[in-house]
Amino acid sequence: MRIDADCHLADPSNGTGIGADELIRRLDEVNVDRAITWPMVSYTRDIAADNAAIYQAWRAHPERIISFGGVNPMLGLKVAQAELRCCIEEYGVWGVKLNGARDGYYVDDVRLALPLIEMIAEAGLVLAFHCGANDFERTHPYRIAKISAQFPDLRLMLVHMGGSGLPDIAEAVMDLASSHPNWYLIDSEVEYRKIHRALAQVGPERICYGSDTPFCPMRFEWGLRQVVYQDLEPAEREMVFGGNIARMLGIRA
Repeated sequence: MRIDADCHLADPSNGTGIGADELIRRLDEVNVDRAITWPMVSYTRDIAADNAAIYQAWRAHPERIISFGGVNPMLGLKVAQAELRCCIEEYGVWGVKLNGARDGYYVDDVRLALPLIEMIAEAGLVLAFHCGANDFERTHPYRIAKISAQFPDLRLMLVHMGGSGLPDIAEAVMDLASSHPNWYLIDSEVEYRKIHRALAQVGPERICYGSDTPFCPMRFEWGLRQVVYQDLEPAEREMVFGGNIARMLGIRA
């Protein structure tokens, strides 16, 4: 099963991003079966409409869309908690993404982030973090490691694994991932030499392909990763291109 672990959907009223039909068209173009989808960056920072759009996309295409919600505590913690509760109880999401770089908060903030993380952990969901050099202070992997120490059973996705800017912090991600077996590293916007080092240090069983659609062209990213991973064994390629995500989420082919 081929899974793209980093795609964004948007409500049309936001005026940015793509909808479900366009995402599926792009998946079909590269013969990828499913996509993890989370909200697009909204200039208003209000992502409730995108969460609703993702839910509708999942209802229409349950075999193609793996729905993740998103919340923004900078809109107010109570607002974010209410939206998170909606994502969990009404939308039935597989997981939730927190983006401290976009929204401007530290991912381990005890007032803003931890109350949300507690809800996600209690629901048994996967938690995805933007982890990138474009805001390494707020999204640094050492902050994520502090969260893992507090919630050792929580499955975590580190989206961009320290890339998404230069100089990247991928080395720090690799070092910490070696001692955190619940971390899954998403390769979107990561330089290929860092991916090869992560394969050697962390192992192909925790590296996952992601295109960061529509910020990056899916067709280009898919083609590029065929070269990056060309020397892996067939079973290892299957892990990276979807098997790891399927195992983490309990999805069967």
